[in-house]
Amino acid sequence: MRRHALVFQILLLFMGSVEAKCEDEARPGVNWSGCDKRGLDLSGVDLQGAILRRADFSNSNLSRARLVGTDFNFATLNGTRFNGARMEKSRFNNARINQADFSDAIMDEARFSRASIQQSNFFGSRLNKANFYEAQVSKGRFEKALLNQADFSRARLVGADFKNISARGVIFKQADLEDADFSAASLPSASFEEASLLNTLFKAADLSEASIRGAIIDGAQFQQAKLSSTTWVNYKRCRNGSIGECK
Repeated sequence: MRRHALVFQILLLFMGSVEAKCEDEARPGVNWSGCDKRGLDLSGVDLQGAILRRADFSNSNLSRARLVGTDFNFATLNGTRFNGARMEKSRFNNARINQADFSDAIMDEARFSRASIQQSNFFGSRLNKANFYEAQVSKGRFEKALLNQADFSRARLVGADFKNISARGVIFKQADLEDADFSAASLPSASFEEASLLNTLFKAADLSEASIRGAIIDGAQFQQAKLSSTTWVNYKRCRNGSIGECK
């Protein structure tokens, strides 16, 4: 009995420490793993380096927050606001993200590998060298975002809006981009190798020195697209000055 009482006391202490962890005030490096943080106003707070794995921030406001190096892996982010936040090198691997707002956020080198992202807004955000490997993105809005050297390899991006993005060296290798829109996008040296580009729009896009070798382009539109030195589906290199079609 004495042993059982001791075990029970240890369990109470452990449960108390977990509860206290979730009640800790917002600060850099705080550990809110698995905590329920739904519906909170955390705009402008400093959570740099915080551990927020598996936490639920649904409908919370983190706009203009400092979230550099923050760990959101496996978190639930439904209706969460991150607009204007500083989020360089933050991690969202395997997170569940639905109708979240990342507009105008600074997210260089952020990681979204295998995240589920539904109807979320990245308008005007800075995502240079960000990683979306095998992310499942439905109706994502990336219009006017900076995506230089970002990696979307094997991601599913059906119907995504990439109009007017700046994305030198971006990688979409083996990605599913059916019905995506890259109109007026700047995509020099981009890689679309072996990607699905069914009905994808590249109207007036800059694909100079890009590669679409091995891609599926049925129904894709390249009107007024710049194709100088672009590597075409059949490995042919387009002539300098090619516009709209690979010559």
